[in-house]
Amino acid sequence: MEEIAENRKEEAVNTQPEAISQSANPDSMDFLSLVMEQQVHNQKMQRLMKITAGCMIGILAVVVLAAALTLPRVIGILSDAQEITAQVQEMAEQAEGVLTDTREVVAQVKEADPQKVMESVNSLAKEGEKALQECTEQVTRAVDILDRMDIDSLNTAVDNLGKAIAPLAKFFGGR
Repeated sequence: MEEIAENRKEEAVNTQPEAISQSANPDSMDFLSLVMEQQVHNQKMQRLMKITAGCMIGILAVVVLAAALTLPRVIGILSDAQEITAQVQEMAEQAEGVLTDTREVVAQVKEADPQKVMESVNSLAKEGEKALQECTEQVTRAVDILDRMDIDSLNTAVDNLGKAIAPLAKFFGGR
């Protein structure tokens, strides 16, 4: 439909130069040349607009393709970032707890008499030393008892017990 309208315009313009050239008026000749130049200019502009539209469609296709290819990666990165943020928040809470505990310990140390603290530490060390000595003595007694035990007689007693139980084991289906 547009082509038909363009063809009619061209026919009208093409027939008008003959009519205008017959009148040979210089103003009409200038007008005719201006119209012809305008038509050539319009055709060039139309061609350039088609090229521009094609380029824009190509750019849009590239942008859509790039978005489609990078979107899954971006979503994965955002998911990882959320996990990292959650971990950092958890670590920040833990660090805050440690800081609070440290402040409490520092406050307790400031409130306490350093001499008393040292005496308490020394007292604990002495008690630990006594407990270690008692434990060592009990282990030594147990080793002495084991040394006094006659291993050979114990082995003989175990063998005799095995021989006595062997008939009973055979009776119940053993070897």
